[in-house]
Amino acid sequence: MEDGGVDEVSFTGLASSTLGATVGAVVAVIYAALSFALLVACVAGIGSLVSQLFPAVNPALANALFPCFAGTLIAFFPFKAVDGANRALCGLMLVSIAALVVTGVSVGRSSMLKSLGYASWRPATILPAIPVTVLTLGFHVITPFICKIVGDSVYDARRAILIGGAVPLAMVLSWNAVILGLASSSGSAGFDDPIKLLLSVNPAALPAVRGFAFAALATSLIGYAVSFPKQLADTVELIVQRISPKHGIGQLFESTSAHGRNGAILTWIVLIIPVVIASFFSAAFSKALDFAGVYANCFLFGILPPVMAWIHRLQKRRSSGSCEDILPGGNVALLILFGIAVILAFWH
Repeated sequence: MEDGGVDEVSFTGLASSTLGATVGAVVAVIYAALSFALLVACVAGIGSLVSQLFPAVNPALANALFPCFAGTLIAFFPFKAVDGANRALCGLMLVSIAALVVTGVSVGRSSMLKSLGYASWRPATILPAIPVTVLTLGFHVITPFICKIVGDSVYDARRAILIGGAVPLAMVLSWNAVILGLASSSGSAGFDDPIKLLLSVNPAALPAVRGFAFAALATSLIGYAVSFPKQLADTVELIVQRISPKHGIGQLFESTSAHGRNGAILTWIVLIIPVVIASFFSAAFSKALDFAGVYANCFLFGILPPVMAWIHRLQKRRSSGSCEDILPGGNVALLILFGIAVILAFWH
């Protein structure tokens, strides 16, 4: 941000500055496809929850209800309103996961520690779980936005990431501990769905399950609906510049805000298309997640970040001669992260 003289940078912008304009355009297309796939998954997931609560509602209407609410909120209300709605949904998610953990602990607390004794620690069992964990906890693509919020202090940004990341990490670990305890206490090895396993021992947990699922999907949908229009405009801009360097669409979307005619139109477009896809393709949720998992873990969230960081460090060292090393472990840490990502990519 400081080097480029801009208030905010994007993941694709970082890729262009470190890997070149051509590679940056390719990354932008893949990243846009990833975000769109996750947006489709969120719309389909929320629509499925609405259909479960109100079976008489038309599936297309069920898929469109929350996207219409989110689109109206983003396009016509100030960002504080969007942030307030998102915070309320995060509160619902925390309350729901707390209720699920309490419910699970009340049933399987005696066998949680015992479950670690017969857990499989073989690499063949552990490695497939790593991409799921990365996709669940991966948030480094929003790091530039976090830096914009906290200001110029690297240490404030680091503290925000560590403290903010500790909350979902605690949620994931507590949920996994509960499910392991339930599986061992009930002897339900045949359950391949942890939600079904929890409901089999306590059906009263259904409202908490639905509340958590809705809040998780809704917060994700709002996040993608806010960021994807600007990301899509940047992607088209990069492609147009590669095809015809003398032309561009830079004046079409001058800011990341959805307010304004062009921003509002693009916001509604990126929400309507997923609604149509989710309404006519019943398997949209699982297919979109499968697509997102491959690209997010193996390429965008795994291989690219250490490569980009290494090139950026090299460029900065050459331009300024010497600079403060803010990365613990330096290039060795980047090499380890890159190696793990490559192994996981070949493994899958």
